[in-house]
Amino acid sequence: MQLAAACGAAPALAGCLWSESRARTVDGARLLGTNLSGMEWAKPGTRRTESSLPNLHYTVPRRADIEWLASVGFRRNRLPVLWEMLQPMLHDSRASAEVRALVGEPGEFHAQYVQLITDVLDAHAAVGATCILDLHNYGRYRDFVVREDGSMAGLTRGPTPQHRPYTTDPAAVQERIFALAPGATLTQAHFADFWSRAARRWKDHPGLGGWGLMNEPHDMPAPGSTVASDGGGEDLTIWPAFAQAAITAIRRIDTRIPIYVAGNEWSAATSLARRNPGFPLQGENLVYEVHLYLDAASNGHNFDFDTEVRKGFSAGVGRRSIDLDTGARRLQSAIRWAEEHRVRLALTEVGMPVDDPRWEESFHRTVREAIDHGVEVCSWMSGNHWPIRNSAMHHTPGWYQHRTLLPASSGPMLEAAGVAQAVLYDEGGSAAAAGAPVTVTLRARGHLAQPLTVRVASDAGGRFSKAVLTLPAGANGADRYTFTPEPGSVATLRYSAEPAVPVPPPRQVYALGDPVAAASTRLADAAHAILARHGASKWEMAHAFTDYVRGSASQDGQPVRAVADSGFGSSTSNAMEMVNAMNTDRPLPGGLLVPVLRTVRGRKALDLGAENTFGLWCKKTAPAPGVQPRPANRAPYDLQDPHFAIAVVAVPGAWNSGVVFQASRAEDPFTSELALEGSRPQARWIDAGGQQVVLAGNAPLPAGRPVVLTLASRPGEQLLRVDAEVVGRAQARFAPSTLAQLLIGSGFVSHYPRPGFRGLLWGVIAGKGAPSDAELAVLERYLRSLAG
Repeated sequence: MQLAAACGAAPALAGCLWSESRARTVDGARLLGTNLSGMEWAKPGTRRTESSLPNLHYTVPRRADIEWLASVGFRRNRLPVLWEMLQPMLHDSRASAEVRALVGEPGEFHAQYVQLITDVLDAHAAVGATCILDLHNYGRYRDFVVREDGSMAGLTRGPTPQHRPYTTDPAAVQERIFALAPGATLTQAHFADFWSRAARRWKDHPGLGGWGLMNEPHDMPAPGSTVASDGGGEDLTIWPAFAQAAITAIRRIDTRIPIYVAGNEWSAATSLARRNPGFPLQGENLVYEVHLYLDAASNGHNFDFDTEVRKGFSAGVGRRSIDLDTGARRLQSAIRWAEEHRVRLALTEVGMPVDDPRWEESFHRTVREAIDHGVEVCSWMSGNHWPIRNSAMHHTPGWYQHRTLLPASSGPMLEAAGVAQAVLYDEGGSAAAAGAPVTVTLRARGHLAQPLTVRVASDAGGRFSKAVLTLPAGANGADRYTFTPEPGSVATLRYSAEPAVPVPPPRQVYALGDPVAAASTRLADAAHAILARHGASKWEMAHAFTDYVRGSASQDGQPVRAVADSGFGSSTSNAMEMVNAMNTDRPLPGGLLVPVLRTVRGRKALDLGAENTFGLWCKKTAPAPGVQPRPANRAPYDLQDPHFAIAVVAVPGAWNSGVVFQASRAEDPFTSELALEGSRPQARWIDAGGQQVVLAGNAPLPAGRPVVLTLASRPGEQLLRVDAEVVGRAQARFAPSTLAQLLIGSGFVSHYPRPGFRGLLWGVIAGKGAPSDAELAVLERYLRSLAG
């Protein structure tokens, strides 16, 4: 077994990957990629609202993430982009000079969006990777309505230069759709013009891996119609005619780069052979792209395996329940068609729901079927836009145990491709009652080509169920053990591997019978024992890193993009990481900023003082009945649950207002948060029924001095404490209100950010439950000690 570190000079800090050599008949390594979603997310508000701000309404993939993906085997990615954002006005628009000055010249590409796309291609080229430019518009184009005199009703300039113009008149927006009938408003000429311009712009770029003509064309008009069909009857010849027009236009300019051709009916793999008259089309170097998901409808919107089985059907396969071979079956008809016609095939969208091992096995079999037949695979979804992180199906790197957390979907893909890379993590209990064991699981995220032996030892006695663990070959392997500590001890468990590879950091197991009593002499141990008992999370800025991929420990003045939970609320399936994923590769005027680290009295603090600084975010999944009723990947508490949050902060003066710590849901207004108003501390709750509770301190925080703020809530009682003294009390009972995120130094509700308090922060503790007053006092003393 040959091992090679893949993380440079600091594997202990970076916790990066190690890899094994392995040969395969099919060169699967060249077939792997992911969808860098983010730039297409501006769609909902395009033209209709001012919702077009980078890092808020859409986000460009970061250079660092592209580099990291390439380093772990994902080198042929797909970049969804939005037609309206790239070409704001169709080439034959007869808009007035005033409108053109605001929206753009007919046909011309938007300079900033062009540059952002070029930045992504540059990042791929820099690491020898390539990217497919995917027009993610479903055969449609949302446009302004141009009146006969060339004007547009309600046309409004965006509030900043980064916003796009929009209309305040709902009737001034039209949805154009591909059609062949007389009166069509979106024609082959429009489509050919777009792709001619794109080909001239990027044909020589070394990072470009393909032209993705159109994502998921569907429900085209019926014969003779120019509006979308509803419930069937679409003219299946429309899309092939448009695709051929675009191919011809591109090949007049570029004869080399692959063209990715989707199919009717949402690019479904099971529809390729039977729902696309005229396929295969005329042209060189064409790749036919298909999509499939693993749920009953194959739409990627449902994540509860048992619910999907009970539906009793499998789209494209027949009247049978889904099973572990559903995805592979859906792909087989497309493979047979491609082999019959001797054309290339790509599976450019497929995803693995993250909460059930049965989805993982189904995904594994699907990807194996693809790779074994030379089919490219792009997982859904990676990227940096905030809704993507920790969604029910994603391919985004996380941050766990102060290291990059390889997404679970990577394991089956790497195994199928014969790329052996893995990272070791552990998870499990850290609080033991007298004589009781804790269970710990050791995991290899990624792919092991051969079994790996790992040993575990304690520095404080205790008993192991086994001290030699074997991680099996394959994807995402695991082994577990139990450990029974000596009463009253704090045991440190350490790993070693054969051969020597990076192992998880040491794990502490706390068997303190009375942590409050122990706090007088062992404050840190006592606080951690209480956190372990409650399964609570802790984020210390002493553990801040410059990035969640390829990062290093943050030093004074450096950015902070990742802080791992160093408490006990995390697992590999539910890492409570705090990250900042905003793209600042190309600073934009008025854009949001990343916080930086400051060393104050020898202690590391998060500096949120600069205007427009956005803090750190732990984004999770909300339960959805019938879709994903019990996600493992979720926030630790809901608003109606007993919960607590503690933070140690300092402010420069009496004017500080904003969020210190927030538990909330991005799409809704309800929240539980610690905040400041004119430097006066507040604990604030708003539930789903609109009930508001605000507890406020009487005096502003003293300038420059660290202060500990505590929020505690249980049904019928809420508290605000300042430096362990109760300064506010309420007796509310909150309506059920599902939370799906935690934020430090900022807020985010109703789809929009809330400003942070613009001060210094050393650490935060948060968790579900109701610690006693004595336990809260220990946690407050410990957190205060972080500030020196």
